[in-house]
Amino acid sequence: MKLSIKAEKLSRAFKKYHVQGLPFAASFNEFSAPDTGDPHDHPFDFITHILSGGYTERNYSINELGDVDITDIERKTGTSHYVKATDIHQIIDLPTEHCVTLMIPQSGHVKPTYFYRFIDGKAYRRLWNKRKFLPVES
Repeated sequence: MKLSIKAEKLSRAFKKYHVQGLPFAASFNEFSAPDTGDPHDHPFDFITHILSGGYTERNYSINELGDVDITDIERKTGTSHYVKATDIHQIIDLPTEHCVTLMIPQSGHVKPTYFYRFIDGKAYRRLWNKRKFLPVES
């Protein structure tokens, strides 16, 4: 088995390293600053293993009335977490100013990626490749 790593720079503070040649998909994610963009979800479910650093993650859930509930969770080195494609989140703090995770997808693509904004308690979203935010329908 020949392993290779393909680097992808997604922003100044976020790099992804795709591991190729494993019998499953995997990537190392390296963060050097909090996520200052809009909260987002993902196109697939995955498990993330915190290898070093840790972070505080802000989770957003939209209830049946369309209102937004917010929860902050500390993710520490050595822990693992299941993230559903529909989970809306962002990293808001890196206590050690550096974090490395191992991400292993648990499903194929199940939906497009969205970015979110929450205005006056209501949710708006846009597709990752579009500019316009539209109301999220409950």
